[in-house]
Amino acid sequence: MKTRQVTWGEALVVELFKTSGGLKVAVDRITGLMGKTVGTRNTFAKLTRVDDPVDLNDKDLWRAWLLLTALGHDPIEWGIDDSAVPDFIDIPDLQKRLLLPRMDSNHQPSD
Repeated sequence: MKTRQVTWGEALVVELFKTSGGLKVAVDRITGLMGKTVGTRNTFAKLTRVDDPVDLNDKDLWRAWLLLTALGHDPIEWGIDDSAVPDFIDIPDLQKRLLLPRMDSNHQPSD
């Protein structure tokens, strides 16, 4: 078997498949909490085409932070630290409110 290397964005796609409802549900949760000005599904989808988060501008770093947090990941482990979050945001509170349910290996919501 040949080992394959994936980009940052491709790894994000894998994580979206593990979430019930995928990108649509994640973006709906984000825009429901943050407002529609944070971006559309297409805006968030472009994150899946990124090779490395160092290529992202400040606004896209913020979107990536939101998306990873909604998916239950620590954005720092993905190369995005909390400096991507606007100063007025209560990070622990937002992390709790953004979190989406995960799916198990049978594609059912896990507890």
